[in-house]
Amino acid sequence: MPGFSSLFTRARHGGPDDKKVRWVGWRLVASGGMLLGVAAAIVAPASAASASVPAQFWVSPTALPTGADRSCPTAAYATVQSAVLAAEAAEALSPRTVPTIEICPGTYSEQVTILNSLVLTRAPVAAGLGPVTIQLPAAVGSNQALGLSTTNCQADDAAQSIQVPQSVIEICSARPGGANALGVGVAINDITVEGNWPTTVCYDSLYGILVGGGAGLSLTNSTVEKIGAYPLNGCQGGVGVQVGLSPTNQIGLASLSGDIIETYQKNGITVDGPGSYGDIARTTVTGDGPTPAIAQNGIQFSFGATGSVTHSAITGNNYTGTGGASSIGILVFGGGGSACGIGPNSPLVKYATFEDNTLIGNDVGVYLSNVNSTCTKSATTPTRDTVLGNVIQNSHGYPSADANISGWSAGVGYQAGVSDEGDGDVIWTNAISGAGYAPLGELPNPVPPAFVRPIDIVSGPAIDPQVFGNTYNGAHYNPS
Repeated sequence: MPGFSSLFTRARHGGPDDKKVRWVGWRLVASGGMLLGVAAAIVAPASAASASVPAQFWVSPTALPTGADRSCPTAAYATVQSAVLAAEAAEALSPRTVPTIEICPGTYSEQVTILNSLVLTRAPVAAGLGPVTIQLPAAVGSNQALGLSTTNCQADDAAQSIQVPQSVIEICSARPGGANALGVGVAINDITVEGNWPTTVCYDSLYGILVGGGAGLSLTNSTVEKIGAYPLNGCQGGVGVQVGLSPTNQIGLASLSGDIIETYQKNGITVDGPGSYGDIARTTVTGDGPTPAIAQNGIQFSFGATGSVTHSAITGNNYTGTGGASSIGILVFGGGGSACGIGPNSPLVKYATFEDNTLIGNDVGVYLSNVNSTCTKSATTPTRDTVLGNVIQNSHGYPSADANISGWSAGVGYQAGVSDEGDGDVIWTNAISGAGYAPLGELPNPVPPAFVRPIDIVSGPAIDPQVFGNTYNGAHYNPS
């Protein structure tokens, strides 16, 4: 089975110094059942900004409340959260203003909660002065009773028996009662977001950045790291960037570009729930490599979410344990009803696109898994997810200490370049290679040690898959 978090289980196998960031906005268009999200975070020279320059708030470890607040030496805010509160107060007085918070180099041990549109960016000072790091406070990381979210986004957590989340940065625009409210956009540029949980932590709802309530995030040139227990301990919490949350109907929207997501416990990036959308480009997501501790996933789209991953590198999601799971580079999971989904009407993931990515060392490169209400075979509703022009490699052949040994069932591993359970999905011109995807085992019921194929359209079986122009080790490959 794919490496799902404990919320979702399956019954079978699975910037430059002279620039500022200006948030432009979100546009949602419904088209043929497909939700399109457009996020724009424009990096533009200050001279090109509009005549109405957004208010600026400067943060520095050496700030003084009496500072002029026009530069790092004159910063008036010593914490990011205090500047956020001041910026949101200014925005309330001038709703058309999107404030910019200029953060001077240093490490800020705090949790940040953002409820309105603003920009967080590294201050325009020399790169040699060091990075900006927002780090979970050590006391919060070591005590799960501290630092839990109190925003409107958590209104339904108790009713749904969901643990209240703990995150380094939370962006929430929900109204009282948890209703989503579109229109809030937050841009984060050139910031490192770092967890600080102890190795012993075991909690399902740990996040680097959490986006909900209908809010939108533009994350650029930033790093999210050490989210959850690290080194890994096998518990199922710890997601670098969580966008939306299906059990509580929270919508999240996100555009990521030029980011690094690494040293996460469970998933690098998760986009979850109907209405949630992720546009991920030129981003590097790196798993822990071969590990028996936990089945990690690089990027997950689940339960009605959609979006795209392009020109990105997803590597090192490799499970070697006996827990009946495989690790996935890019995972799609939808449907499943009450058997393995989120209820009788558990939604599918439709029209997601994964193009021109590099996926190396993952048990399964791309796993499209939209299943029926009993979680026994492919859903019969067209999903039309697309896997196009990717480079997918895995050197962990059998026998190998790094090969998956339990993803199909006890004692039987599962590895594939692309795996498809869905209706009308497109798998075109992917270059698949490596001993880890060499055809092995019988179809449709594999025998030990594993079921391995460059492209698996049999286990669902996939319905009307559009498979064309793919290669394995440089030669044309026909999965039928």
